[in-house]
Amino acid sequence: MASRFHPLRVGAAVLGASVALMAAAAPMAIADDGKDNHGHAKPRDGKRDTPLASVDETHGYNVVLKGDKFATEQTLLIPLKVENTNVLTYCVELNVEIDGKVKMTEVPWDKYPYDPSQHGAPGFKQNSQLINWVLQNSYPNVTPDALGAAITKAGGTLHDGLNAHEAITATQAAIWHLSDGADLDENNATPYNGAEAGADVVAAYKYLLKNAKAVQEPTPGLSLLPSEKTGKTGELIGPFTVKTTASKVDLSKNLPNGVTLTDKDGKAIDKVVDGTEIYVKVPADAKEGNGGFSVDAEAHLKAGRLFVGADAKGNALTQSLIVAKPTDVKLHQEAKANWTVAPVVTTTTPVPSTTTSAPAPSTPVTTTTPVPVPVPASNDTPLAYTGASVIGAIVAGVVLVGAGVGALFFVRRRRAN
Repeated sequence: MASRFHPLRVGAAVLGASVALMAAAAPMAIADDGKDNHGHAKPRDGKRDTPLASVDETHGYNVVLKGDKFATEQTLLIPLKVENTNVLTYCVELNVEIDGKVKMTEVPWDKYPYDPSQHGAPGFKQNSQLINWVLQNSYPNVTPDALGAAITKAGGTLHDGLNAHEAITATQAAIWHLSDGADLDENNATPYNGAEAGADVVAAYKYLLKNAKAVQEPTPGLSLLPSEKTGKTGELIGPFTVKTTASKVDLSKNLPNGVTLTDKDGKAIDKVVDGTEIYVKVPADAKEGNGGFSVDAEAHLKAGRLFVGADAKGNALTQSLIVAKPTDVKLHQEAKANWTVAPVVTTTTPVPSTTTSAPAPSTPVTTTTPVPVPVPASNDTPLAYTGASVIGAIVAGVVLVGAGVGALFFVRRRRAN
């Protein structure tokens, strides 16, 4: 892989990486046109076309790519340090420098930060499944002898077999063709290593590209998504989903008193496996705050997993790398939950409304008003005072009756006279 650094600086390719999946998709980065340093990527220094010494079976040969701005590109298996374990990788981002100080993260393929298709060539996102086939069927997953046998069986010609350096060179060149649209100069493939080596590299390069088929994205060694989520008190905040190749996952928490980790039904989680969904249960009377938890596992990091070093805007800070050889590593993932106090809900009792409905027509009914029967007043219980006295009315009635009788008597007497 074109490591983007002087061969004397090969040690800088041992990258400090953390395996933390990005929670959100990043926008595309700006393509490197040779005048910028691809966002925060380290500017090129030294001569990249200096021949790379093939000191061991992690180094390939320098290759010539058509139209490249450099005379040759170095190819090698780049060691990526993941939790103190070296993982061998290939480059999948040709025009970005390696910066060994940038922390890299394991991400899904769709988080790849650069898309050369915007500049006229299909790239990693379009060809990621084909790249995965190349990885699974080439060195170091397949021995040089086995790869050589497959090439000759398919009709290719090799000169005294295929060695590891030739296999690395052909594999990286094929990956660059798929990830960056780069074409190997088949007439002058390896100018520093002779015609026969160049012919072997071309034969392997053609075999890998001609036979590449779609191979699905491998499952992550350990992921916890999303890395952060926000909710309200009295709610279950989540889900946070665990994906892993490990058979055992350790769960640790750093939560305030009363806040717990549960499943979707609010029941405490006692075991975490691939596919487990974790929720943060926050009491209704809790104060505004946050808490976190983490998962740890010794997992199988599969070939084809992608590592990038990009900022939140998708600007590449270092060259993207793809795992070439499966490796067992100790992995760690963290997630965080934030919560605010849920608003107090006040209920208002509605005033009942009076509904007037027209009475249904009915047949007139003649009613007889009963004559009230006098009831002797109790000597023990006084009547309740209703606000008006009946004594005055009785006296007035007696006076009126007397006056009426007197008037009648007076009229009859006058007639008699």
